[in-house]
Amino acid sequence: MKIKCGFEWHVQIDSGKLFCRCESEIKENKDFKEIERYIRPSFGETGKIDASAEFEGQKMKTIVYKLFDDTDCLVDIDEEPPHEIDNKALSVGVEMSYALNSYLLKNLIFMRKTIADGSNTTGFQRTAVLALNGAFKFKDKTITIDTISLEEDSARKDSEDENKAVYFLDRIGIPLIEIATGIIETDENEAKEIAMEFGKFTRLFSVKRGIGTIRQDVNLSIEGGKRVELKGFQNIREMDKVILNEAERQKNLIKMKENFSYLIDNLSKDAYSVKEILSHSDSNLAINAIKEGKEIIGMKLKGFKGVLGSYLCEGKRFGAEISDYLKIKLNCGIIHSDELPAYGINDKIKAELAQKLDCDEKDAFLFSICPKGYEEKVIETAIERIKNLLTDVPSEVRLVKDDNTTKFLRPMGGKDRMYVETDLPIIKIENDVINEGKKYSEFTADSIRNSLNISEEQLDQLISARKLDEAIKIHNEIGADFLTIIQIAVENWKYIKRKFGMEIKQEIIKDIIKNVNSQNITKEGALVVMEEMALKNVDNVEKIINDKKLVKVNEKRLEEEINKLIHNGKIDKINSLILNLKDRLGPTFEAKDAYRIATEKIKNEKK
Repeated sequence: MKIKCGFEWHVQIDSGKLFCRCESEIKENKDFKEIERYIRPSFGETGKIDASAEFEGQKMKTIVYKLFDDTDCLVDIDEEPPHEIDNKALSVGVEMSYALNSYLLKNLIFMRKTIADGSNTTGFQRTAVLALNGAFKFKDKTITIDTISLEEDSARKDSEDENKAVYFLDRIGIPLIEIATGIIETDENEAKEIAMEFGKFTRLFSVKRGIGTIRQDVNLSIEGGKRVELKGFQNIREMDKVILNEAERQKNLIKMKENFSYLIDNLSKDAYSVKEILSHSDSNLAINAIKEGKEIIGMKLKGFKGVLGSYLCEGKRFGAEISDYLKIKLNCGIIHSDELPAYGINDKIKAELAQKLDCDEKDAFLFSICPKGYEEKVIETAIERIKNLLTDVPSEVRLVKDDNTTKFLRPMGGKDRMYVETDLPIIKIENDVINEGKKYSEFTADSIRNSLNISEEQLDQLISARKLDEAIKIHNEIGADFLTIIQIAVENWKYIKRKFGMEIKQEIIKDIIKNVNSQNITKEGALVVMEEMALKNVDNVEKIINDKKLVKVNEKRLEEEINKLIHNGKIDKINSLILNLKDRLGPTFEAKDAYRIATEKIKNEKK
């Protein structure tokens, strides 16, 4: 489907935290301390409170923060001003800016972006525009880059209920590069390809790896729709399905506006308690709520029969849009007549509910379980959402779900979120950082492949294993070819880690490769060395080579052994000769050398 979209890529830099010197790593969820806070929205630079911040602030939740001794400090809990900026984080940001052909701003002015959901202890996120007007090459397209920013990551959520949100603080303050593209006219398949290609590009730099270290948000609209921001993509490979579902949702909302917007005039705030009727049902949901002292409020929707049950996309009904909104705003969902009988509510109870709410055959109804005192809020919020949905496609932030649909998360933020950071001076980027960053101009996967003379598959292996920098360094220092480096530093290294749970150090890997490159041992011998290290927990490469008699035999000795096998009648095929050589010499020769010598010998014998 044709769409207009723009990406916001958030990439964690592999450095210390941005404004303190704490470790930058995610901890196990244990051995932590706790503090409690309340977060209130503040006025932006325009003198107004941002809509998204106000929405979150209205929830008035207690925020619990779990912090660790080695990853969190007074800066992270907002009890101390920020320290100087992390130099490595700034350098990586400059490198990316030049690689994306953007205009680097030589002075960083940090702003505060209001965030009132509790994910920042300060109630804001520090962010600074680093560069403007860049470009990312994708096939025959040029993806415009509007802004590249340097900012702090937020806390990671542990849990949330109607009264409290709980966060771990180990992630807060980890440096992020945020890259925002211009508008791209595309379809769902190409959008996924662009996202995956950009993910590969980011891994050319010193960035973190693993789930959550790169987060890709998509701003999406279709013709006649409005911009919607999709957040929380867990699996980029499913991005096309999410985009298609969202495009379908917007398309069907536009149709519903055309066909049913007149129903807005029928909406009434009249509502009634339906707790008594549902107390006689088999609905555990309702019965348990009644036992807990909650109210169950119902309202009639005149002329809405079939509307709430209409599918907007696969797995998403119109009624779910109302329920999702209430859950986020009031922590109360809804059940509606188009989905009944269900939830232990049979046709008899459904008829009683319709009668209680004065519904005829063209009407629908909904009811919501809520705390006492919330009845009026629930009805007002349900009407507000229905009006929004039947008036236009709401421009909002939506969360990507596991089933590849999306749900309401919060209103779209705007310019009212921003105001100047007063705890940090203007940061001038030093000339040596700029000059080093300029080396990354035109720095792409293609340029690396060409300069190193390696294949796309080999580059992907090195990037995926986070071994690209290490491989280039080894290649430059000792001249080893990349096939050898990949086999030992990537494939063998991963095998040892998986089988023995041991990570062999970079310097030792380099020593092993050096021995292979100097013809002291074979590639097979290198694996034996690594296995011995893991089994015996030793790291003396030379000692293992000598103890295990792994020194590579010279060509004269190899030829002698092949002659013996041929003359003793031990050979009728090359493969069997290699097997016999393995029994005699172990991993001290290269099979390709044996093939070459044996082939020549057998050919001469037949003359």
